[in-house]
Amino acid sequence: MSIVRKVKSVEKIFAALDQEMNSLRDRSGLHCISGCGKCCFKADIEATPLEFLPYAFHLFLTKRIDEFYQNLLLNESSICTLFNPVKDSLDKGGCSQYAYRGLICRLFGYSATRDKNGKARFITCKLMKAGQAETIAKIEEDMEAGIPSPMMSDYYFRLRSIDTELGTKMMPINKAIRQAIEVVMSYYAYRRPPAGYGKLSA
Repeated sequence: MSIVRKVKSVEKIFAALDQEMNSLRDRSGLHCISGCGKCCFKADIEATPLEFLPYAFHLFLTKRIDEFYQNLLLNESSICTLFNPVKDSLDKGGCSQYAYRGLICRLFGYSATRDKNGKARFITCKLMKAGQAETIAKIEEDMEAGIPSPMMSDYYFRLRSIDTELGTKMMPINKAIRQAIEVVMSYYAYRRPPAGYGKLSA
């Protein structure tokens, strides 16, 4: 499968998740705290390279991939390189490339997983649990009644179906971004660039 087809396939998964999450937000009122970026301060976030392939491809199309890659190699921080924290804050900030954020970023706070008994459990952050306890309790009641919430395992299964190797192995998020970039750079090292190359704005 070509890089372009893989990127479009990943973007289809993102679009389906966005639709399901919007439905969840609309019916429940669940929301992140405005301006909060506490989850992105975590130093142990892991992701797969495949979920950052659309961003790597975007960097390639905008002719910024080499510069970004070199800066990433020099970045020794374990915090996601795409995170833009508010100065002197330990919980404020946002993604500098929100449209291209990974699957793990999209799922966090708004998805469910299954426990060892196969029962669906809604997973969200401590701040949302504390401030929106009744809302989350209602979401869990809805899940027991058969009204679904985004299931993390389902979306990662769909991701793996695109590319087993790139969509399976979890690794530190900056390494995942780096490997996604390396895949795109390697693919186009001896191939003609696709339509739109160099014509898109950053």
